[in-house]
Amino acid sequence: MIRRHHISQAAIVLLICMFAVLSACSDEAENSVKATAGAELTVMDFSTPFSLDPPPSGWHHRTFWFRPAMKLSFATKEGVAALRCETDGGGSIFGRYADVSLTEYPILAWDWYVEVPIESAFDERTKEGDDHPARLFLRFKDSNDDDHFVEIIWSNKHFSPGDYKIIDGFPHYVANGRNENIGRWHQEQIDLLEIYRATTKREDMPKVKLIAIFCDSDDTGGNSVAYFSNVRLRKTR
Repeated sequence: MIRRHHISQAAIVLLICMFAVLSACSDEAENSVKATAGAELTVMDFSTPFSLDPPPSGWHHRTFWFRPAMKLSFATKEGVAALRCETDGGGSIFGRYADVSLTEYPILAWDWYVEVPIESAFDERTKEGDDHPARLFLRFKDSNDDDHFVEIIWSNKHFSPGDYKIIDGFPHYVANGRNENIGRWHQEQIDLLEIYRATTKREDMPKVKLIAIFCDSDDTGGNSVAYFSNVRLRKTR
């Protein structure tokens, strides 16, 4: 098997931080998702196709050196309008900036569908096996203006919903997974404020600054296909 260049979680976080600094004065920040009077905020709606290259203002596709990016396309999967994300020994992060307090909108809801899971002899609990067919990458900013990160993942074999996976100190929250759940849509909702407090040990009220789709198969050298639809923030469950 040809092994790909490994990019650690720490390196991914560093790249995201660098881009956040560079884009802070650009129109991406001005066109981020912001709170309204409604009970729900739409973060990603794929019912109407839009430009993926380049993406609209307020969106960004973060790619990495030595790693093929996700292949992104609009698709209808079992009657649901979605973004199709395919990897082949690579991965990237495609998401939207936000500026929303978790005090107001603590709940993240979305629909996802895994069509091709990660099949590998490598253990997903190790760096060598740290690939997932579907993830959400989130950046929070605390009351001291410091950044915190977490990933919401589809587990391959070893984890159950509600579990936490830690690689190099980087937290992952397991929302769903395993091969018995592939091939159908799943509607998810999680409490981001609860996850923020569990992973940071802080009791302040942060803001969510980035919500992104992240699929990868670079460490195992495999491939995956997943679909995402209707990503939103809610005031209550």
